Amino acid sequence: MRTCPIDGSPMERKKIQGVEVDLSEHGVWLDKGELYLITEAQRHDEPSWMLSDLFRREQRPPVDPSRRLSCPVCGKQMEIVKHHDVHIDWCREHGIWLDDGELEAIQSNLRLDPLFVGKIATRLWETRF
Repeated sequence: MRTCPIDGSPMERKKIQGVEVDLSEHGVWLDKGELYLITEAQRHDEPSWMLSDLFRREQRPPVDPSRRLSCPVCGKQMEIVKHHDVHIDWCREHGIWLDDGELEAIQSNLRLDPLFVGKIATRLWETRF
């Protein structure tokens, strides 16, 4: 069982958009490639345009650039990288840590991208996360 990189508590397994992820009260751990699977499932499940898109604004959750977390898989220090205007903790080998609310911010920010909404973007480069 994986432990939360914030407080070391055990994380529970749960499905998001059909993808099994590790959750804690502080956020979610996504194995490499799972962010892509979740956002692609969202893209195919939702209509290409929604009324809420008229009022959607870019979300930028707060970030603590001095915080350094360890990967719950290998224990190495993760990098902080920016993805769709959200700072995420990334282990190049195993996946990403998203603080509470960051997955929702990424999903919302993707809805602002006309290529994503129009279902014509190929985002395979995102599988690195």
